[in-house]
Amino acid sequence: MKISFNWLKLYIDTEVSIQLICKILTDIGLLVENLKKIKNLNSFQEDYLIELNIPHNRRDVMSHYGIARDLNIALKSRGFQSKIKDLPSVSLFKKEINFKNLKCFIEKNKKCIRYSYTTLSNIKVLDSPNWLKNYLNNIGCISTNNILDIENFILYELGKPIRIYDLDKIKNFSLSLKESPKQFWFNKNFFSSKNDLILFNEKNPICIAGLLVNNNFIVEKFTKNLFLESADYSAEYIYKIAKKYNIKNEFSIRLERGLDPNLNIYALKRAALLIKKLSGGKISSKIVDFYPEKPENNIDLFIRFNKINKIIGYNLNFIKIKEILILLKIKVLKENFNGLKIKIPLYRKDITREIDVIEEILRIYGYNNFNCKEKISFYCKKINFILKKENMIENMISNQLNSHGFYEILNSSLTEKKYSNYENNNFYEKIFIFNSKKKNFSFLRDNLLFGILEKISSNKNKYKFFEWGKKYFFYKKNILENKTLGIICAKNNNSFFKFKGIIEQLIIRCGINVDNKKIYKDLLIENGISFNYKKNIICNIGYIKKAILEEFEIFHNILYADINWDIIILLLKKEEKSVFKKKYHKYNFTLSRRDISLLIDKKISFEEIKKLSFYKENKILKKINLLDEYNSKTFSFGKKSYTLSFFFQNFQNNLTETIIEKTINKLKFIFIKKIKAIIR
Repeated sequence: MKISFNWLKLYIDTEVSIQLICKILTDIGLLVENLKKIKNLNSFQEDYLIELNIPHNRRDVMSHYGIARDLNIALKSRGFQSKIKDLPSVSLFKKEINFKNLKCFIEKNKKCIRYSYTTLSNIKVLDSPNWLKNYLNNIGCISTNNILDIENFILYELGKPIRIYDLDKIKNFSLSLKESPKQFWFNKNFFSSKNDLILFNEKNPICIAGLLVNNNFIVEKFTKNLFLESADYSAEYIYKIAKKYNIKNEFSIRLERGLDPNLNIYALKRAALLIKKLSGGKISSKIVDFYPEKPENNIDLFIRFNKINKIIGYNLNFIKIKEILILLKIKVLKENFNGLKIKIPLYRKDITREIDVIEEILRIYGYNNFNCKEKISFYCKKINFILKKENMIENMISNQLNSHGFYEILNSSLTEKKYSNYENNNFYEKIFIFNSKKKNFSFLRDNLLFGILEKISSNKNKYKFFEWGKKYFFYKKNILENKTLGIICAKNNNSFFKFKGIIEQLIIRCGINVDNKKIYKDLLIENGISFNYKKNIICNIGYIKKAILEEFEIFHNILYADINWDIIILLLKKEEKSVFKKKYHKYNFTLSRRDISLLIDKKISFEEIKKLSFYKENKILKKINLLDEYNSKTFSFGKKSYTLSFFFQNFQNNLTETIIEKTINKLKFIFIKKIKAIIR
């Protein structure tokens, strides 16, 4: 939401700088995203444009006056001099002339909470004055004429939507607000009015629930008489109808959050007096108000002092609590040793529970003003490892995956029953959820794969995802949870070895050296390998089976890695390895590399070659990498080509080319003799 600083100062009197105001607004939950200095078009006066991110439940601050009211509370609570100004008086509003007797029939309906209207006559549609243009232009609202500009001015001043129509275009003077079973054309678009709340002029629709106005009834250049309405509708109904007709505007944003119906009359009078002042018209009717079921003015709650201190973690003075409540216009009805009985004002519809009141106290007092170090120091020692190590490692791994182009996602822990057809596992049982809201989603997931595949299927332009999540299953009558990192790469030109290298980097970054790799396949993965540390399986990597991909209408190969994060954390605790500090030998030796290409039998794995390479006499070989695997029709049946990289290092600092060549020749001899390899 955009607000003008000069406009804001009409309702609050304070000498606090704009920079400090922005800081305080952010502190109380109205996040200032941008502050921009601007100049008015028709004057030399400077202004500031403040862009705010308003929480969805804070309907009371969707206007300049609402923000001024909240800002005044925060400033006073922090000891600054501030005063909220009264809204302009509307005591001069009165019926001046008699015009057409407008008969309005309004059918009682729960979807319409309150409906009010008035009329004006003999107005002149002119250009708006400079002050009105400046206020609207500064917040990005285009000026139209003095009538429609007032409609927008009231919207941004009070946060209360009003609608203004051409009264002369409403023939026969009959209006009905009801649900109609008919269908009709609306602004050249077809609309079904069944179960929709529509304002009618006989059979012609004027407006759909205050959201969309028929162009035939809007104010034009030669309009002489006006019909002004201010209505309150059910917030739930407005949300549904706005979604149904794909309506998204400033009116729908406010109406779907629910507004204070007590503001209806003031908004109409304020608009009528402004129109009279700018257009020279006369008020031709009193306020006609349809308010069948008035809601309770206040909500009664009881807040407990011990509950407040428990939530905050700090003994806040009860006098300060009362002071904040009074600033929030929350009445204190009764007071005793345990707490306070209070009444919530109607415009704060977001406060319905005790915890909401505690949140308001925290927000106004200031989250950064609590000194809770002594109280939480004991708990910090216990969770030090979790906060400072596990979370930091997770963030580090997430950042590393982001740097490789992977997007993080979050899926529900519930999964569909149909996916169990691919996971018939005899080692554990799935966990069934009774009374699930969605019948299809009735099992807790035991794999992250299917949720990620759903994202791949619906996001055709993104191919790399990862997710932190938990698996759930029964094992020997116990419910087990296993934290997992699922990573998927779905590009058509994906490379197994490149993907494997990324996963291996992540594990090494965690401070764990993988000492064993084995060929791996299961019900979900084929042509894969597993990373093992001693007897623990850390990660499985491989291609997802085509039968599973067909279920999601995916027709290219996809690589998937399933990392057992609980095992990694267990190993970190057991081995006491540091992720951020690596121990280096006092001598920093460089590695010497030599490559060998072998033509071998397809049944021979890389692990077998690795075991042969580290023979007893070989003390200078540091590590081996599989550089390339190649299959060709020109090879003999059942043969494949491996290109291996050997890295040599000697800590005695006497490594020479002669020693390396002797070792390479020895390795070639072993490969030829033991696995009948052909050196290429």
